[in-house]
Order: sequence, then structure tokens, then C-alpha cells
Amino acid sequence: MKQLLYPRIFTLFFAAVLLISTIVAPPALASVRLQDDFYAAVNADWLEGTHLSGDQPLVSGFCELAQKVNRQLRADFDAMDGADGALGQFLAYYAMASDFAVRDAEGAEPLLPYMQRIQTLGSLGQLNTELDQWVLDGMALPFSLHVSADMGDAERHTLYIAKPNLFLPEASYYSDSAGEVLLAILAKTGYTLLALAGVSNAEDVVTDALAFDAMLVPYAKTAEEIGAYASLYNPVSTEAFVAAQSSKLDFERLTVQLLGTIPDTVVVINPQYFEAFDEFVSEENLPMLRHWMLLHTIFNLSGYLDQTFQSAAGTYRMALTGQTMPQDPLELAFLLATSVYSGVVGDYYGRTYLGENARDEIKTMADQLIETFKRRLGRNDWLSPATIGAAIAKLDALTVNIGYPDAIDPIYSRFIVREDDTLLDNTMAFARMIREANFACYNKPVDRTAWSMAAHTVNAQYNPLAGAITFPAAILQAPFYSPTQSESANYGGIGAVIAHEITHAFDMNGAQFDADGNLNNWWTAADCVAFAEKTQAMIALFDGTSHEGGPVNGQMTVSENIADAGGLASAWEVVESLPGSDPEAFFQNWATIWRMKATPEYTALLLAMDVHAPGKLRANVQLGNLDAFYNIFDITEEDGMYIPPEKRVVIW
Repeated sequence: MKQLLYPRIFTLFFAAVLLISTIVAPPALASVRLQDDFYAAVNADWLEGTHLSGDQPLVSGFCELAQKVNRQLRADFDAMDGADGALGQFLAYYAMASDFAVRDAEGAEPLLPYMQRIQTLGSLGQLNTELDQWVLDGMALPFSLHVSADMGDAERHTLYIAKPNLFLPEASYYSDSAGEVLLAILAKTGYTLLALAGVSNAEDVVTDALAFDAMLVPYAKTAEEIGAYASLYNPVSTEAFVAAQSSKLDFERLTVQLLGTIPDTVVVINPQYFEAFDEFVSEENLPMLRHWMLLHTIFNLSGYLDQTFQSAAGTYRMALTGQTMPQDPLELAFLLATSVYSGVVGDYYGRTYLGENARDEIKTMADQLIETFKRRLGRNDWLSPATIGAAIAKLDALTVNIGYPDAIDPIYSRFIVREDDTLLDNTMAFARMIREANFACYNKPVDRTAWSMAAHTVNAQYNPLAGAITFPAAILQAPFYSPTQSESANYGGIGAVIAHEITHAFDMNGAQFDADGNLNNWWTAADCVAFAEKTQAMIALFDGTSHEGGPVNGQMTVSENIADAGGLASAWEVVESLPGSDPEAFFQNWATIWRMKATPEYTALLLAMDVHAPGKLRANVQLGNLDAFYNIFDITEEDGMYIPPEKRVVIW
């Protein structure tokens, strides 16, 4: 499940749901013994019978449920004659996104003003005079700014600054042969897109853009580093930051224009990058920077153009994920519209499809699991009473969000579709509204009740700054939860997910935030040492484990692995106490929710970037940590599921 560090900020990019290339299922899975590979035995029929279509890189329990939700919503919206308010504007935007007769007739025209803006940039001085507008319009820049809750004082907003994204998805790709192949495909895709836009010097643009990108690689944080929240929090005085960086770009003037004041501090996510900022952002490098901006822009905006641009841009994306076929353009139009109006769509989905009985039952389960976690803390034998007391206080302050927010974000009332404008221009206008609203939050109180996950999203979340766990309506259905499933099965699904999110409050990241959501050490020194030792044991349990030909990064996945372990153990403790409990149903549903298949390319991407361990390991390894599992399924030292007692990791 995803942990949230910053509230989601609207970013303008072409986001396709990552959905798969055909993989041959392993033979004779049905003959696998539960005792040797619980995941494979439970999911044998699914693994053997599920074949991945060419337009999908991944299929899983989460993906299948998301597809079901999207089919429901698409059928509903396609059948609607009209609607009032924000939902009506969504339908107008969806119709515009689906109108490929118009989009194809427009061709590259909607893109040209944005490209011309970059091509006519004559100096960094000119950029300085326009910099606030470039930021608000979401133009490609060698830095990014956003306002979010201050990790040191979670009740107020502060300003964060970060380096821009690289062309490849993660820094490690630049040092292996797969990255070389992807860069070649990206370059070829760039030539095609630039030619479609009428750029005559496409080869020079791509060469310069990739050269500038290469200059940024040494300063990029790895996925492992990004996963360590505290390392991202580097507040410095704005005066000191400006003094170090303002020889080329006027950050002091920019902050006044965006925030109305010069902030006392700015949080620098990539300090080393900004220490070297003037080395690559200079008048001498301006032609290279301009071409870098141009290539980023055409990749970012191609999805809002005609089918020719979409198809060309998809070449790189397909190589990255292992897809062999592009997705249906009408499906992409639907996904685009629902992402732009996510709060509106989520509100419709939650109110239409989530019953109050389900909401009440999930709340009851969450309350039971919180109390169970408290009891487990009370029995804890490695923490001091002081730390246990602080942990219980943190649980008492935990907010549980279920289904959907009480109200739609007011920003959507401003998303009025202008029928005479293009899809791209409408989207850019909405994106600017989001950024303006974001910067207007600076130094104001944080709305700790705000959701950052739409109700039609199949996922769950812990937000350490708000002290909140969130379970959108879309995940509250089978296999995670169903009124027709046994209570034990529901605890093996959504119950374990709820407890997983609770445990995130006490993983290596969440444990650094106190009951008020502030980055603050509430642990005794001895308890910190003990926790570090247990964390290291969890890292060692997963690190280097081979999955589909690649090694798992135990450090990068440790927070999620801690949450999985605590979630499974807490949910099992509840099931043990249920009258007429069904242990087999509990454990089998636990294995069911993690089933997945992926292309080799997408598997490599997940191993490089995903903070979660592969589904098979999430299922099997955590079961091996739980002593009760051995008794129920008669696991012995001779079986594949066996983990020696001294290597089993129990933290919470």
C-alpha cells in the first residue's frame, strides 16, 4: 500500500494506466504443495489461466479490481445524457478527450505555442522575468517548487524545492545495458515526435537534451533514498539558499511572486543538486537546457494531442513496460478525464457504489485492529514503557478515512470546460489553477482532513503528517472485502490491509513522526537501537532474494515489509478470537490479494523503483514469519515455506 509524504499535486503528464504482454504460465502449478509455495498453490488456477494481453505490462488483484471499477464508471458515464455542476463539466471534458475527429484534425497545433515559448527563450535573464509564469504554467524547468505540510510542523505549510525528473525512470537505469537500450528508444521516439511538431533540427535537440539529462544523473536520489522520508527534509534559510543559487536564477524574486513574501526557510529535497546548480544552469548551457525543456515538453504533452502523437509517444512507454500493443485510445481518453477530475469521479463512485453497511463494517474492523495493535504493544518485550506509551498515544490520535470524503474539493468548481479551446489548453488551464491554489496555501494551516486519494482508486494509504489511514471505496470489495465472504477471509484481505496501514505509523519512516504528525524523535535511545536491529533483520530477510531473475532490494522495501508483517500478525490475532474462525480462509485470502503477473520489463521496473516487495514474496515470506502458520499447515524443516526460528522477524 502506498504511504503518502506530500499531498498529491496536479502535474501535467500523459498518465496511462499500466495494464500487459503475454507470459506463459508456469506448468503444473496445481501440483505445488502449500507447504512448499503457499502463494503458488493458492493461486494455481489464476496463475495458469490468466494470460496477459499485449496492451498491459501488469495484471494483479489490484489491477483486476481497477479494471472492474473503470468498466462500471465508463458504462455509467457513456450512458449519461448530462449532469449538473462539476460532474457535468467532467462529462464535457470526457467528451472532448474522446473526440478524436477534432483532436486528429488539430494535429500539432495545440502544442506549438508551448514549444515556441521555449524556442524563443533568448537568455536566462529573459527566463527570470517570466519565471513565475513558467512555474505556474507547469513548463519544464531545471527545478520544481511546491507547497506542502511542513514535516517539522505538520499543521502549517512550507515551500519545498526539488530537482526535475530524469528521462529514465530511476538513476540506476543509467548504469546498465537496459538503460542504454531505453535511451536509444527514447531518442528515436524523440526524433519522431519532434518531426511531427515540425522541428527541423530534431537530432540536435535530442542530443543536447540527453546530454543535459546526463549532467543531472549524479545528483538524482535513488528510489531507496526517496523512500527514506527524513533524508528529504532539509530546511535551510531562504537567505542562505538564495545566496548560493541566485547568480543565474532569481529565486528570491520568484518566491515573492509565487507566495507574496520571502519565506524564512525552504526545504531542499536534493541539497547536492542545488549546490552544483550553477554548473549546468548557465548562459553557456542555455541551448542545451532549452533543448532539454523542449524534449520534456513534447513527451509530457503528446497524450493531449492526436492519435499520431499518442502512438509515437507510446513507443518509449511500451519499451519501458514490455507492452507489445498500445492501449485503446478511447480507454486512454477515459483514464485521462478521470485523472483530471479525480475528486469528482471519486465522489460519484463512492456515493453510487459504497453501501453504508460496508462503511460501518470496515470502521468496526479498523477499531478492532487498532485495539489489537494496542494490546500487542502492551505485550511488547523490547520497548520501554515510555516509548510504548507514546506509541499508544499515536494510535489514539489516528484518523480513519473510509469510502470517500464528505465534500468535493472546491477547486473542481473552477474546472469549467471552454468548448472553443483545445483539450490541451483546457488541461493546462486546470493545472495552473491547481498550482495557484497550492502556492496560496503557503504558511497557512494544513487541512488535516483532506484526502489525497480518490474514492475510485484501488489502494490504501497512511499519511504520517496527518496521522491518517485511508481506504477508498474501490478497494472495499472482493477479494479484499465482501459481505458474502467469511469474516476470516475478510480479515485476510481488507483486515490485513487496514492493519498494514496502521503498522506504517511504526515502520522505519512512520516511526519518525509523532502523534501530531511532526518529524520528531519520541523514542528512547535504547529503543532506537533495538528497533534498528529488528529493522536490519527485516532488510536481511528480503535483500538479494531473486525474483524473476532480479534481486529484491531489502533496504528499499523495508518499510512496506514491516507493515506487511505487522498487518498480517494483527489481523491474525483478531481472527484467532473470532467465534467459528476459519484459519485456512484467512491465510488463503492473504495469498490471493497479492497475486500478480508482469512482463520482464515491468518486473525490472518494479524491482528498481517499487518500495513494495514482489507479490509472491509479500505473501510467502510474511507467512513464514508467523509461528501459527506452521502449526495450522504442518510446516516442517523439509518444506519450502520453512524459515528457521532465528531468522523469523517479528517487530510489531
